[in-house]
Amino acid sequence: MRLAVSTVAAAFVTFLLFWTMQAIITVGYQLAPGGKPLSIEFVRLRRDTTPPQTKREPPKREKPKQPPPPPDISRSRSSLDPAQGVSEIAPQIDPTAHIETGIGGGGGSDRDAVPLVRTDAEYPAQAEARGITGWVTVEFTIAKSGAVKDERVVASRPQRIFDSAALAAVRRWKYNPKIKDGAPVERPGMQITFEFKP
Repeated sequence: MRLAVSTVAAAFVTFLLFWTMQAIITVGYQLAPGGKPLSIEFVRLRRDTTPPQTKREPPKREKPKQPPPPPDISRSRSSLDPAQGVSEIAPQIDPTAHIETGIGGGGGSDRDAVPLVRTDAEYPAQAEARGITGWVTVEFTIAKSGAVKDERVVASRPQRIFDSAALAAVRRWKYNPKIKDGAPVERPGMQITFEFKP
């Protein structure tokens, strides 16, 4: 008896619940605009996985800065007098001279002195600042060792302004000494003219 009553009560409650749910749905349908029930849609946005493309510009090449021009270092400017000094550079060769050759050191050959080291004279700073130009002729002797000795100023213009610079330059010169009969000898009477120009 109890089982039958419980079954009928459960069926009634279940029917009542379904009817209530149907009533709620119907009311909601009528309240929606246009008679359509309200609905909530979930839309999942799809993200663009493509990374943004950036425009890469090639690096601009800058021209390397040019180094500043080297400072104007004034150095002495000396040159040989074309009328006098050219013959002193090249050894004097006499075509009629007799050249002896021998084996075992019994003979030798004659030759004039040959320059090895010849430096320019330093331009005096005071003369260069004042724009003074001139020249100096120096006479000297080449020793057997090839060094210069007995140097002296023969002529100069203007006098005594460039003499010291010319003499100092000649003292630094080196030569292969003059050879006569296979032996080194002194070579006197050598002359050179220095020209000083700013």
